[in-house]
Amino acid sequence: MNFVEQSFQINLVEWLKTMVSNRNSEGVLDPKMTEKPTSRALKKALLVALRCVDPEARKRPKIGHVIHMLEVDDFPYRDVS
Repeated sequence: MNFVEQSFQINLVEWLKTMVSNRNSEGVLDPKMTEKPTSRALKKALLVALRCVDPEARKRPKIGHVIHMLEVDDFPYRDVS
């Protein structure tokens, strides 16, 4: 790894948390996407993603629960901090 690569390293989890806390959820989307998700779908995906990277491994959901959270329409947004 050269100097330029080292100076541009970003912690993806911290970047995501910053984007969410700054209410810039649209900023996490790939600008090349031809079809953007609804704001509700994007919020749901981001909240699930944040649960998946919880610093405490025991608090992270199992894959079956992740799938369920992404599929259900009434995912409780307020339960995720």
